[in-house]
Amino acid sequence: MEDGILGDLVHCYEWPKAIAVTGALGSGKTEFVLNLARGLKKNGKRVTIADADIINPYFCIRQITETLEQEGFSILNPPDAAKWSDMSIINPRIGSALFDASNHLILDVGGDAGGVMALKQFEPDIRTAGYRLLLIVNAYRPKTATPEGIVRMATRMEALCGLKTGSLVSNAHLMESTTPEEVVEGLSVVLEAGRRMGLPVLYATVLPELYEETEKLMKEREYAVPLWPMLRFMKRPWEGSEMWS
Repeated sequence: MEDGILGDLVHCYEWPKAIAVTGALGSGKTEFVLNLARGLKKNGKRVTIADADIINPYFCIRQITETLEQEGFSILNPPDAAKWSDMSIINPRIGSALFDASNHLILDVGGDAGGVMALKQFEPDIRTAGYRLLLIVNAYRPKTATPEGIVRMATRMEALCGLKTGSLVSNAHLMESTTPEEVVEGLSVVLEAGRRMGLPVLYATVLPELYEETEKLMKEREYAVPLWPMLRFMKRPWEGSEMWS
């Protein structure tokens, strides 16, 4: 399935200046950041991606900076001295990027509740610029396996960063063994969490090869959530991907 569909999916919404994307470890938040960035670019938007992951610096945007810059994205990584460290340091240029009217800023924020503390120092500027905080949820991870767990995570995150979650994205998966039924069951958990919090579920993601069957199951259950074919860009080292730099 061509990634041109990403542009159509992104076009469904009015996107603010700042888009912060977070989620529990294993939620697939970085993959969604890359998919969203490409969707915005397909719509003619200029995009800056900020690596604000202070939780796991070893599977994140900074690994593929050169490739992304060649594609036309601006990348804000932690300063060189802290690029591969476990220190909670992010690029201070994020502050000025928030007031660059020429592009959207996507913040890839560290997984689990503590990771959103990276946003706290920029909270006033993020509010001024206009933002949406997306919580990416994989219902097959322990901390987000139930609506209660999802609500707890969102509540704690909001208390730590001072920002409000604007939308949920269901990224229910078990890597390559995922089935369409599991995607739909995971979505049902996220939908219930969204109902309890009064938040929309912006998208449900699915591997492209499972798209048609999953779409059919969603129609049968009357789930009116846009289905996003999640393209994988963050390959693992042993997969021999050229994305790693």
